[in-house]
Amino acid sequence: MIIDFPTKDDFFNAATDYLNSSWDSVVELISEFEKIVDLIDDSKHSVESERYWGSAKQTLISATALVQQAVEFYIKGRIANVSPYLLISGSPQSWPKGCSKKDVEFSLFRTLDAQDLLKVHDTVCGTRFTDQFVQWYEKLRVIRNKVMHTVDKSLTVKPVEVIEFILFAYHYFSDTGSWFESRKQYLDKTPVNSVQMFEEDNTESYTLNALLNEFRTVMEVLTPAKVKLYFNYNKTKRSLHCPSCYQVVSQMDFWDHEFIHDCAKTYQLTESEGSYECCICNYNGTLLSKMCEEECCEERLIDSKSGLCLSCFCENAL
Repeated sequence: MIIDFPTKDDFFNAATDYLNSSWDSVVELISEFEKIVDLIDDSKHSVESERYWGSAKQTLISATALVQQAVEFYIKGRIANVSPYLLISGSPQSWPKGCSKKDVEFSLFRTLDAQDLLKVHDTVCGTRFTDQFVQWYEKLRVIRNKVMHTVDKSLTVKPVEVIEFILFAYHYFSDTGSWFESRKQYLDKTPVNSVQMFEEDNTESYTLNALLNEFRTVMEVLTPAKVKLYFNYNKTKRSLHCPSCYQVVSQMDFWDHEFIHDCAKTYQLTESEGSYECCICNYNGTLLSKMCEEECCEERLIDSKSGLCLSCFCENAL
């Protein structure tokens, strides 16, 4: 009999890891480019920019291929949720030798090719893919095939395209839809964080700091519409630093409250009057209409729960 069947969760977890790996490489490139932009003469900016992203071409293409692999796994996960047997491809003659006489792992069987996944999915799953998704998936599959089977000098992918590929795929298939919650879980299980001797009480502060920096980076390259769609954040609206995020990241070693200015402002008014919410940690709160106690601060941005001033980050008595 066939043993060790993968479940929907197995496929979905692997797919999400692929997306996170792709995200790592692209965000790192964008962040690195941001740092060197200040070192480039305005007169040479366009030339050096072309050189930088030209050198990053293969990384971006490989990152896109990872997204395509992730989508395949998401689709396989949905099919496996109906029956993992549906994933097995080929006639019985092509099955592993001796499979009828001994137990054989599922991984030894050939599974459905990428071009067959959509057809099988839409045949056995309750909700079929839309035409929009089919066109999007085909674009990814073409890129992946060019990467795997040939060298196409004309093939180019922009960093913002990869970011949008990742976010579209995750939000299309994810049950939760919170990309940065996925990022936190992924960063928490990175190799260095998995070593217990390195675990510290303030590990969470470094992870959150990374998320805030990532959000600031991608927010700069995405359009307001995309930021609103994927993060429920209004890029054109006034924002503040989240008091809850500040209290966490300030636990980092050698922290200075000025460091918060390098992090994204993720705290915005919601549709509920007077209520603010953070798009990263989901902290929800209100502001007190009282002057900050700090002598040099003239703001009235006091968090009603912690007493933290969201301008100078002084703690006020409540």
